[in-house]
Amino acid sequence: MNELVVGQMHGEPGSGKSTLARAIGRVLGAVVIDKDILATGPIRAGVPFDDAGKVAYETLWLLLPSFLNQGLSVIVDSPCYWPNIEEQGRAAAAQAAAGYAMIECRCDGELIERRLATRHRLESNPRKRGAGFGRPGMYEPSCERLVLDSARSLDELVVAALAYLCQPNPQLTIPNRQSPIGNRQSPS
Repeated sequence: MNELVVGQMHGEPGSGKSTLARAIGRVLGAVVIDKDILATGPIRAGVPFDDAGKVAYETLWLLLPSFLNQGLSVIVDSPCYWPNIEEQGRAAAAQAAAGYAMIECRCDGELIERRLATRHRLESNPRKRGAGFGRPGMYEPSCERLVLDSARSLDELVVAALAYLCQPNPQLTIPNRQSPIGNRQSPS
């Protein structure tokens, strides 16, 4: 196992990324960088919504190597819908000789809608499913990642995520493995 790891969360809003990221962070003793918190501060300070995301990501890319340089593993709680998110995360991990692994949360649309309707919402969080999708440049990551059905229990998800993050080399590509909790997705 690498001493340090960058865990990149992925999945649409309401899919369970933040809940799982915080749980993984607690167990690993890792810092969780929540992009929604980083975007909400500028929004509250009067920065336009569309610009707050840019501010959040610039701050995230400053914090990530800082925490790694302090010897802390990091869980990046942000959907990875832009190529530079994965690129920046991988680069910071490589610079710190840390492992890098992506974990995607998925669940059915009805559960996502319920979660979005009932969760404590920050100013940067969408109110409904699909808000903000389809912008030019967005993509679906093609890297290998662990895909988890976030309708499962949090304990089960944490066990699967830790097994994935704590393997000898989280960047290692191995064949898809199916499990009742999740599976690996490799590039096609």
